[in-house]
Amino acid sequence: MDADRRAGSEKQRMARGMLRVPFVRRCALAFEDGREVSAFIVNINVLGAYIAMDDQPVLGHRVSCTFRAPGKDTDLVLHGVVTWLNPRQQHPVHSLPPGFGLKLDPLEGEDRRPIEDVVEEYVARNPQAAR
Repeated sequence: MDADRRAGSEKQRMARGMLRVPFVRRCALAFEDGREVSAFIVNINVLGAYIAMDDQPVLGHRVSCTFRAPGKDTDLVLHGVVTWLNPRQQHPVHSLPPGFGLKLDPLEGEDRRPIEDVVEEYVARNPQAAR
């Protein structure tokens, strides 16, 4: 019964977006001030992502993030807001490169499924990550 309860808890964490997994992928960012840059997504879940970028954006600004999801032929465009900044520092936060946290607008259907797939595939390869 403990194994069943643990498996159920893992699925709940993934479904609620609480489990953020490594996902390194080049992306194109478009900021509300009109600036467009290329950067890297470092980790992701259905609630947000961490974007590695030396030039810090403005906290609270809206961002569009475009990238190719694994196994897809078309780009995925996600929208969200900059919620925290991690500037270059002597002791990086959790060993993350300089960048920012992106809180995603609620994802549904065609936009949500590719991100869920990334998380599920990572957990399938690394079961300890869901604990």
